[in-house]
Amino acid sequence: MPESLDFTDAAGLPLAGLTALQALRDVVGVAEGDKVFISGGAGGVGTLAIQLAVWMGAKVATTASPSGEELVRSLGAETVINYRQQRFNNLLSDYDGAFDLTGGQDLTDTFDILKRGATTASIAGIPDPPTAREMGAGLVVTTALKAASAKIRREARKKGVNYRFMFMRPSGSDLAVLAGLVDQGRLKTVTDRVFPFAQIPEAFTYLEQGHAKGKVIVQM
Repeated sequence: MPESLDFTDAAGLPLAGLTALQALRDVVGVAEGDKVFISGGAGGVGTLAIQLAVWMGAKVATTASPSGEELVRSLGAETVINYRQQRFNNLLSDYDGAFDLTGGQDLTDTFDILKRGATTASIAGIPDPPTAREMGAGLVVTTALKAASAKIRREARKKGVNYRFMFMRPSGSDLAVLAGLVDQGRLKTVTDRVFPFAQIPEAFTYLEQGHAKGKVIVQM
């Protein structure tokens, strides 16, 4: 646990932070000077992903509502696209990687903005066969996911890019990296609202509205 955080803010770091770190570093392969697109940058994973991509030396573009623009810019996003008015694939091109947090049309649109051979990592798409194998899934599950993800993988191949679904893996060493960045002032958690334990249903209702900026925390 980072020494500079209390328990409430620290609770928002592990799952979202590991997801963002591993997607950008291990799947997308972000390097110094890269241009990286992150959809839905004002959410719980997005707020950390923007900061981590900047820490890795990338220039970040993201989508956000007008109410989230100031937040994502404060975290390091250089290009912010109002998803209510514009499609990012009409404005961006030649990106070195993408991290999809919203799925649907946003996911397939990332293929349009990538350089050939680049990768989109997604936590909102359909698991692909390599992911199934990494999870140790059996033949039946792997075959089912191969069929389910066939369309999205085919779309990626047509554009000459790679698609990978992202499952976070537990890692104490990665948590230490995140904690170090927090204590160095290079990574900050963004907490939108804190609900008491008795109001878990209300917390989920709030989440499902899709307007949270950062993490929603339940306090024990």
